Amino acid sequence: MALTEFVRNVQDVSDDGGYKFRFHCDRCGDGVESQYVSSAANILKTGLQVFSMFRMFGGYGRGAVEGIDRGLRGKERDSAYEHAVNEAKAHFSKCSHCGKWVCVHCFNSTAGLCEGCAPDAHEAAALRQAQLAAAQRVAAVDQSPSAGVSAVTCPVCSGPSGGGKFCQQCGANLSAERRCGSCQAPVLLNAKFCGECGKATQA
Repeated sequence: MALTEFVRNVQDVSDDGGYKFRFHCDRCGDGVESQYVSSAANILKTGLQVFSMFRMFGGYGRGAVEGIDRGLRGKERDSAYEHAVNEAKAHFSKCSHCGKWVCVHCFNSTAGLCEGCAPDAHEAAALRQAQLAAAQRVAAVDQSPSAGVSAVTCPVCSGPSGGGKFCQQCGANLSAERRCGSCQAPVLLNAKFCGECGKATQA
C-alpha cells in the first residue's frame, strides 16, 4: 500500500463500531470530518465471541478472537483513513513555502502560498481601509463640538452640570420642566421672558 501523504493535524475519532477522522487547517484550526464507516471486523468479532461461548475456537478461545479482530481492524482502519485523506485533500492546499496544510480561507491561490507566508493584498488593503475609517470616526467624535452641550452645561449658571438630574455647580433641577406662568408654554430654566406670550417668567 502506498504511503499516505496528508497526515498533519488529524484527529482519529474512531470507536469500536467504526472509523471517523477529523482534519484541521494548520493555520486557523477549522476543518472537515469524514463520514462514519462501520467496521465489518466488529460484526465478525461479535459473531466469533458468540461462537466461542459454545466452543473453544481452535483451543484458543478469547485470545484468538482478539487476534483476528486486531488484524482485521488494522487493515480496515488503514483503508478508511486513506479514503478519508483523499476526500480531505479536496478541502486543503499545501503551502510550498512552509509546508502547512491550510483551508481555502487561509490559502492565497494567486501566490500559491498560505496567507501566513503571502497575505492576500486585497484583504490586507480592505483591512487597512476599515481600520483607517474606524480611526477617522473616533477622531471626528473627539474633535467635533459635543452635540449634547446643553445637556452637560447648566442653563441656569452656564457651568458644567456634570450630566445628572441636578447641576453640580448651582444645584438647579435639570430634569424639571419649567412653564410660563401666563400661558403655560414650556420655557428654558434660565429664560426671563416667555417665547410664546412675551410675558416675564417668574423667578
